[in-house]
Amino acid sequence: MKNLRVGLQKTSLVNFPGRVCAVVFLPGCNLRCPWCHNGELATASVASGPHGETENEYIPLEEVFAHLEKRKNVLGGLAITGGEPLLSPALEICIHKARELGLGVKIDTNGTLSDRLATLLSNRDLRPDMIAIDLKTTPERYGELTIESAAGERAATELRKSLALLDREVRAGALEVEFRTVLVPDLVTERDLSVIAGLLPPNANWQLTAFAPGNCLDPAWNDREPYPPSEKDRLFKYAKTLVPTASFR
Repeated sequence: MKNLRVGLQKTSLVNFPGRVCAVVFLPGCNLRCPWCHNGELATASVASGPHGETENEYIPLEEVFAHLEKRKNVLGGLAITGGEPLLSPALEICIHKARELGLGVKIDTNGTLSDRLATLLSNRDLRPDMIAIDLKTTPERYGELTIESAAGERAATELRKSLALLDREVRAGALEVEFRTVLVPDLVTERDLSVIAGLLPPNANWQLTAFAPGNCLDPAWNDREPYPPSEKDRLFKYAKTLVPTASFR
C-alpha cells in the first residue's frame, strides 16, 4: 500500500503465546489513551511524505512481507497490533500474507469496532487464531479515553458488543481470547476491576499488567506514579477472587 509505513518487531517470544512470532504495528486509532506508548501510531503520523521522506523509524509494509518470507521457516505466527488494527485497510492484506506463508494470526484490538470484529470472525479466510482485547477501564469511563463524550459513549456500546461476541466464542471453545487490563492508577480501581470481571466469560484468560510511565501519548502522564507494589498486589489478589484464572505479567 503506497506510502503506508508500519512498525515491525522481527521476533517476539511473548506477543503470541505458544509461538515465535513477528509483530506488525498498524497506524491509526480511534482512542486517545493518555498512557499509550505508541503515540505516533495512535495519531497515524507514520505515513511518508509525497517524496518518501519520513522522520520516524517505521518501514514500508512491503519490507514486513519480505521479512516474513525470509523467516517463514522460523516463525510460527504474526501478531497484528497498532494503533487499532481493525481500522487499517492493511489488516486483511496482512492476514492473507500470513496465511499464504502458513503462519498463525493473532490480532490485538481495543474492542470498539464490533462490526469489523464480527466480519473477521465470520470469514474463514480472515478469522484469526487468537484475539487479544484490551479492557482499559469500565465501559462507562471510556469517555475519558476519547476526544469527545459522544465518542466515549459509542466506544462503550461497541465494547460491550465485542465482549458479548467473544464471550460466545470462548464458551463454545471456538477461539483463543486474551483479555488485558493495565492497572492504571485512578482509572482502574477495585470497583472498576469488579465491573470488568462481570463482563468476562467464566475461566477467562485475564492478563493484568502494571502501568509503566515513560513515552506516554500525554507527556504529563510520564510523571504519574504506578500503584505501589503493595496496592498492585492487593488489586491483583482481588481480581483473582473475581476471576480465578486471572494472571499478572
